[in-house]
Amino acid sequence: MKRYQSAREVLAAIEQTLKASKASKTGAKSRPLEEVLELLYEGRHYFWIGIYLVVGREVRRQAFRGPVPPCHTFAFGKGNVGTTGEHGVMKVIPDVTEDPTYSMCFREVKSEIVVPIKMVTRTIGVIDVESDQPNAFGAEDRILLKRVALLLARFLTSKGKYIVRAAREADARAGKTTTKEKHQPVGERMEASRKAAAGEAPRA
Repeated sequence: MKRYQSAREVLAAIEQTLKASKASKTGAKSRPLEEVLELLYEGRHYFWIGIYLVVGREVRRQAFRGPVPPCHTFAFGKGNVGTTGEHGVMKVIPDVTEDPTYSMCFREVKSEIVVPIKMVTRTIGVIDVESDQPNAFGAEDRILLKRVALLLARFLTSKGKYIVRAAREADARAGKTTTKEKHQPVGERMEASRKAAAGEAPRA
């Protein structure tokens, strides 16, 4: 049976995890966001939890723990994740069926809390936590998640900058690919798709 941990225990473990996170000698990075989510998921028994980063005017998921979600990216103002990413204000939803902004990803979810990851006035990302119980996020969870968000903000603006940089670079690459395909003749796009399906290497 899983042991339910106090907010103090979970926070101490997360703080230690972020302090210990660093690149290895081979250049491989640790997975600090995944490790933080694991501690929260196992320690507090959340149904689902994810960390998103603000990239341009979107909020994009970087890591999650729980069932595989269909929702990966939220535009600013879309759903509670996109709204929190845009305005940087924590939102607690005791009953998601009563919240018009809630964007359903799982039928099991009954309540939600969305916490901005902020450094002063700048919103870097969002922690989204969902529960299969109504009104699941009391004072202890709210304080815990706000403190975790602050730890993540400090981490992501210091030695964890590589995570933010990688997210932005992935966005830039996706943008270039989209632009290239947009201006590519239809015939060429169809031929490229056919070759990809056949496993043929593209012509240099």
